Amino acid sequence: MTLRILSTVFPRTALFRSQRRLFSSQTARKTPQLENIGFIRAYGKPVATIFLWSALTYMSLQAMWSKLYFDEVRLETEAKIDKLNEELDRIESADTSS
Repeated sequence: MTLRILSTVFPRTALFRSQRRLFSSQTARKTPQLENIGFIRAYGKPVATIFLWSALTYMSLQAMWSKLYFDEVRLETEAKIDKLNEELDRIESADTSS
């Protein structure tokens, strides 16, 4: 009686689904996607974690390399500017003394 009430209130209960499966002509097959779900469940989170940490490490190292490279370029440029200023001062002092 309870199943009959449930089937009238909820027409798609487990009873209805099991009867529908009994009368189908095909047997249940595992698709390749369903076979891979176990692999994904087992190894998906660790692989994703390693991928995210490696991406974070790569981006951090790239940012540090860029900062160091641009600091080096800035120091070289400042050294060239200082050298040119010294040469300019030397030329100006030579012009004033003559």
